[in-house]
Amino acid sequence: MYGTLVDAETYFLSRIHIDAWTESTDDDKTKALNEAQTRIDLLNFTGEEVTEGTVFPRYYGTEADGTEEVPDKIKYAGYECAFSLLDGVDPEFEQENLAVTGESYSSVSTSYNRRQGPPQHFASGIPSSYAWRFLLLYLKTPGKVPIYRV
Repeated sequence: MYGTLVDAETYFLSRIHIDAWTESTDDDKTKALNEAQTRIDLLNFTGEEVTEGTVFPRYYGTEADGTEEVPDKIKYAGYECAFSLLDGVDPEFEQENLAVTGESYSSVSTSYNRRQGPPQHFASGIPSSYAWRFLLLYLKTPGKVPIYRV
């Protein structure tokens, strides 16, 4: 997990409306933090891996200019993802609900609008838009191809 359970507890001391966090057991918090890291690790980040097969830490620029630490904002994103997961947010379920444009009860009918895609964070498996804003700083922009001068 990015950060520790102790770091996450400290982070949430400055937040309000965190009942899902404070009412959870340490075991569930640890599970949520691990799942948050798994979800974050599936994203396409800028920079290069410090150790092959690990998403963070990463080098940004040359090794001499890079960092071997996990950025605080990545840790915060992990804490926010974990909180949302403990609060019952399921991005896959939410995507389905957001596509519903109409419902009927007599003769049961539901309409979906698949052209209007889900929010980007749900489509990427991240359950929190707040966490997504932390992560955006480190994500590659889709469709951009780096060009290097030799």
